[in-house]
Amino acid sequence: MSELADKVKASPHYAAEFDAYIDIESGLRRVAGSAKIYVKILNSFLATEEFDKLTANLAAGDIEAAAATAHGIKGMSGNLSLTKLYNETVSFEAKLKQGAYEPAEKEALDAIAEKTREYLKILLDAIA
Repeated sequence: MSELADKVKASPHYAAEFDAYIDIESGLRRVAGSAKIYVKILNSFLATEEFDKLTANLAAGDIEAAAATAHGIKGMSGNLSLTKLYNETVSFEAKLKQGAYEPAEKEALDAIAEKTREYLKILLDAIA
């Protein structure tokens, strides 16, 4: 296990559910083991406005743009090994492309995105 994962697991805010949301080991492998690069990219993800853009696309009824935005979120979350968010976004994007989108699915995606952000903050605080 990496030093980064050890620090996170030692955090008083760590919960077993964390591992379902963020696969630190996989994320680190994607950046050649560099915790510094991984943290930098995770901070960029936290600053992204893609979720606001997705909400705006849906509010405007632009399902094609929403699907493209969801695709971008899927790519970012997959590349960072944000597992639960990635899996939810795969499903959400597919529903958009099939024209079978339901507002409750966006609410579920938002809830997972928010929980992912919480866990990312725990990760970042643990190594600060």
